Amino acid sequence: MKKYTHAYLAFMAIKRLQYGPIPEANKADAQSLVKWFHDYRDFVVKGSWYPDEVFKDNTTSHIIKFRPDQHAADHNFKKLPRNMQQYSLGLSSPLYNQPFVIEMGNLADRCESLAHGVIDCLKMLRMEDRGCPISPSNNHIAMRFFILSHYIADCHMPLHCDARPFSDGENIHAFIESQWETQIKKSYQVDTANERFFYDPYGYPLLQKPTSLIQSVEDDILQREFLYSWGTGNSNTWDYMSAVAQYSYLMAYHMIPSEYNEINLTKEVYKKSQQYARFEQDSRIIFCDAIDSIARVWLHAWTRYRSWEKNKK
Repeated sequence: MKKYTHAYLAFMAIKRLQYGPIPEANKADAQSLVKWFHDYRDFVVKGSWYPDEVFKDNTTSHIIKFRPDQHAADHNFKKLPRNMQQYSLGLSSPLYNQPFVIEMGNLADRCESLAHGVIDCLKMLRMEDRGCPISPSNNHIAMRFFILSHYIADCHMPLHCDARPFSDGENIHAFIESQWETQIKKSYQVDTANERFFYDPYGYPLLQKPTSLIQSVEDDILQREFLYSWGTGNSNTWDYMSAVAQYSYLMAYHMIPSEYNEINLTKEVYKKSQQYARFEQDSRIIFCDAIDSIARVWLHAWTRYRSWEKNKK
C-alpha cells in the first residue's frame, strides 16, 4: 500500500473506535484511546509511512508468503472474528484447509513485537518522572501506534501474503496499490506539499468527493459490528495476524486465480478479467477488514496498558 492509503486506514481506525458500535464492555477504553489520539493526528502520515521510507524492511517484515503445496504437512487454518469479511470469503475458497508452505516473511512477529513495544513504552512513561531522559514521550508512542498500523494493513494486502511474484513482470502489485491511492486522493483533500490531510471539523481527513468505494468504507466502519475478540483459538496479536495472513493469501487467489503468474498477467489482461470487474467490491472488503484489525490491535494494546495502570494505583 502507498503513503496516503496507509494514513487513511489508520485515521479510519480511530474514527471507528470513536463512532462505531463499540460494545459497552470496551467503550471506556476505546474512548480514552480516541481522546489520547486527538493530540497526535498530525503524526499519522509520517508514522504510518516510516516502515517504507525509513526502515525499508519490505522483504522480510511486511510479508508472509504462502504457496499451495500438496506435499506440505501444514493445512490448518485459524479462525477469525465472524465479522471479518475476508474470513467469510476464505471459508469457501478451494484452497481453504488445503496444504500450504510459508516461503518467507515474519510479518506476524513484527506486529506482535510492535504491539508489545507500545505497551512497554506506555508503562515506562507512567513510571518515570516528567522530563526523564530515559522515558519515551507521548509523541514517540503515537508514532509507534501508527508504525504498527502500517504492518497490520500490509497483512491485509493479499499480494503481501501470496508467494507468486506479482511485483515482477508488469508489477500488478504496484498497479493495484496505485488504484487504491488514486481513490484516496480523489476522495479527500490532501495537502501533498506538507504531507498531510486537510481535516474536517472533527479532526478526520476532509471528505471532498468520495468515490463509491470510499463512501462504502465510510459507511461500513460506522455500522459494522465491532468484536473485541481475536477469534476462537487466538490469544494474542501474533495468533491473530497469522490468521489474517492466511485469509489474505486466500483472497489473493480470489482476486488473481492460480492460472495467472507474473508473466501472463499484464495490466490489460487483468483489467479485462472478471476478477477486475469486482475490484471495487474486493477493495472494500480489504479496506474495511484492515481498519477493523488496526482498531482491534490498538485497542487490545491500550486495554492491557490501562489494566496495568489501574493495578498500579
